[in-house]
Amino acid sequence: MKILIAPNSMKGSLNAFDFADTVEKAFLKVSSSFEIRKVPVADGGDFTGEVLKRSLNAKEIQLEVSGPLGEKVNSKYAKSNKTAIIEMADASGMKLVSADKLNPLKASSYGTGELIKDAISKGCNTVYLAIGGSATVDGGIGMMKALSFRFFDKNGKELEGVGGDLNNVYKIVLGEIFEKVDFKIICDVDNPLLGENGAAHIFGPQKGATPEMVEILEAGLENWEHLISNDTGKQYKNIAGAGAAGGIAVPLMAWFDAEMVAGANFILDALDFEKHVQWSDMVITGEGKIDSQTENNKAPFAVAQVAKKYSKLVFAVGGAVEGGISGVFDGVFSLVNGPVSLEYAMENAEELLLNFSTEFAKTILALKEV
Repeated sequence: MKILIAPNSMKGSLNAFDFADTVEKAFLKVSSSFEIRKVPVADGGDFTGEVLKRSLNAKEIQLEVSGPLGEKVNSKYAKSNKTAIIEMADASGMKLVSADKLNPLKASSYGTGELIKDAISKGCNTVYLAIGGSATVDGGIGMMKALSFRFFDKNGKELEGVGGDLNNVYKIVLGEIFEKVDFKIICDVDNPLLGENGAAHIFGPQKGATPEMVEILEAGLENWEHLISNDTGKQYKNIAGAGAAGGIAVPLMAWFDAEMVAGANFILDALDFEKHVQWSDMVITGEGKIDSQTENNKAPFAVAQVAKKYSKLVFAVGGAVEGGISGVFDGVFSLVNGPVSLEYAMENAEELLLNFSTEFAKTILALKEV
């Protein structure tokens, strides 16, 4: 039996490659008759850059940049011919800030801009920017400052370029416009920039914002979008996905004609995923949590849709599973069978996955032999 293993990462526990390796280990432990093919996937969230890097055989470039709070951090991006693969979280991510220091009023996407600037200086004319996991709600002002744009308040004072500056922006001085660079913004959510489902209200608290900060950020983003709209003649506040990563896509769409792409579908196309599904008899996917939000085109759901297109069995494995899941999967399984703490489950995800996959492989083998 040909088994295609195509998981997303388990956030905070296992990356997609280790996930796939663990399932493969279990299946081959049960029987050498299984044929295994591993195609780890992503959807714009954690590890998207690494998935694209490996699929495109890209070269990693190390670079020191400004972290979310201005400190210097060792970052990276990948380059394949003239294509740059940049993961925002590697320069401006929550993973770079301790939980007690998260503060979106002080956080900036400047480091992400430094990565983009370096890639373009090295001849890249296509930029794939995965925007999951950011620590910022700065509307991309920090990134644009790194790209030579300048921002001033009504008294003529130049602004630093952090989330708390957005409500004070009065004048924008454009920097270099990269007309010959094609930007693809890889996103896994469809939240608008403003409102109850927007960047400040939905993602601000995850990044350390208090209720008071959320209102400041909302007002700032509204001012920011208003100024950009006046400059370009287009509105951005209701565009699906514009609220992701604190609104970083808005200035890229406005001045660089960037395109927002649905992360999961974009990644699967880049991986030539349909070819792998056609090879298989059965597909195994999964991620950290599988629930009703999975249907918002998260990676496992996109994988399942392709599998069903070719009438393949598809099973999903999650660190946690909650109700409200559609019938797109032939089965959904949780790694945790009894009452354990979240900390225990995350720390022991590999062992739990190995144990589950071993029993699952025994079941598949038994059914095959009936």
